[in-house]
Amino acid sequence: MGDAELIMLENKLTAQGLRVVSVGQDYRITVPSALLFGDQSPRLTWESYDKLNHIACYLRQFRKVGVNVTGYTSHYVSPEREQALSKARAEAVSNYLWSQGIEARMVFADGKGTDKPIVLKPYKKLGDKSPNSRIEITFRRTIV
Repeated sequence: MGDAELIMLENKLTAQGLRVVSVGQDYRITVPSALLFGDQSPRLTWESYDKLNHIACYLRQFRKVGVNVTGYTSHYVSPEREQALSKARAEAVSNYLWSQGIEARMVFADGKGTDKPIVLKPYKKLGDKSPNSRIEITFRRTIV
């Protein structure tokens, strides 16, 4: 696949509210949690599958060794709840991508709770609409 086709796929992801960043061989796709999950829920919504299918299509264009799916949350009831929710969400996305035939030796899922916030001001009232509540999918393109 050529660069023009990759840019077209990246533009489709961006149009759906996702963010794609590439630096050298490293890629990161950031998805706001509200686009994939109900408020404070670890279950994917029906609307999320279209976005995840576009992500899977994009990931299939690269040779890669591993894909990391990391979940982050906004502040909720407790750090334990935040950790559990972020982990469950990362696993849901990871399992779906794996079911779509993502060619990678490993697909890892991890939950970080409120670690690494995008904005430092707490958005407790926004819940999953906070910029801090997100899924990040990262991978390194292998050059052959």
